[in-house]
Formats: sequence, structure tokens, C-alpha cells
Amino acid sequence: MSSKMEESNPSFINEKAIIDVTQKKSLTFPTIMTSRKELPRYMAPDYINSVLDRMPSGVNKMLCLFLWKTGVRITEAISITKRDVNINEGIIRIRWLKSRKYVERLIPMHPSLKDVLSFYIAPLNLEDRLFPISRQRSYQISKQWFKCNPHRFRNSFAVNWLKNNGNLAILSQYLGHSSSKETSIYLKLVPADQSQELNMISF
Repeated sequence: MSSKMEESNPSFINEKAIIDVTQKKSLTFPTIMTSRKELPRYMAPDYINSVLDRMPSGVNKMLCLFLWKTGVRITEAISITKRDVNINEGIIRIRWLKSRKYVERLIPMHPSLKDVLSFYIAPLNLEDRLFPISRQRSYQISKQWFKCNPHRFRNSFAVNWLKNNGNLAILSQYLGHSSSKETSIYLKLVPADQSQELNMISF
């Protein structure tokens, strides 16, 4: 019956054929399928700051604030001691275990973090950890207040950096990535202003 209808009615549209063509031959189809699933999830600054304002003072709040304003990995954050923090120079030493070896890097502190951190670490001994909690506990804190895992702070930091016209190569070094290629995933979340680039071209 359906075959006769197709022959008698030239305007008849074979929906299955359209689906096959769209999925198998459309050049845009793969882009649609892969763009969203592979992109890292992040939080907007206003949302993060509003939740931080509601959190009571203490270790939990300081941890979330630290993750947001440094972009460090959670395993790096809970390993930092007072000795790793140089308030005078505004620098933090980050140690990360990679391939069974510790890799170190120095990152600067944002002025807003430096002021709060100086008061927070004042009563600590040099070998005391800033956040004496387990990785599992950090996940519980992040889930309770921000409905996500701690790594989303890292994504949020990176996206915020790029949205404020931060340099990609410097961001890569700051995050401790092995190359800028690893960091370039965030560019998909922060499209370049094409109009500005176009205006620089002469015709």
C-alpha cells in the first residue's frame, strides 16, 4: 500500500529516507552529536559567589573558595601545607603526583584570595595541611553545596580565565597541563569574537 502511494503521489516524503540521509551523509550531524557530550561542565561566577556567600566560615568554605580562585586539582589542594604558601610573594607551590613522580609548579595568588588566605593560615604550623580532609570528604562538601564534584571548580576557573581574555598558553602552564592541546578543550566553551577578528582584516 505504501509503495503505491509513493508512486501515485510525487509529493510523498519518505521519512525513513530523510533520517538515513541526515544521519549518514549530513556533514553537520557528527558535530551535533559530539559537541555537547565531550564538553566539560562548569559554573558561572555569579552562581559560585552566591553559594559561597551562603556558606558558613570554616574549612569547607575556604576549600571551595580556594578551588574556585586557583583552579587546582582537588588532590593538589588537599595536599598543600602552610609551608607551600608564600603570602609575601603571593605564590603557592603545587605538588602533583604524575607517573609515580611528584611534579611541582608555582602559581600566583589572586589578590582577593591572598587576603583571605593570610588570615586562614595564620594559626597553622608550617607542616599543617590547609585542608586536612580526605578526597571523599571534599566530594561530599562540593556535592552538598554546589551539586557537583570538585573538578567543576577547575573547569569554571579555566572558562572564566578565557572569558576574561586570558592567554591560553599561560592558562595551560597555570593548570599544570602537559601541553596547550589539553587546555584547548575550553576554547569550545568560549567562542572567539569573530567580528573583532574580521574587522582587523582589510579588503
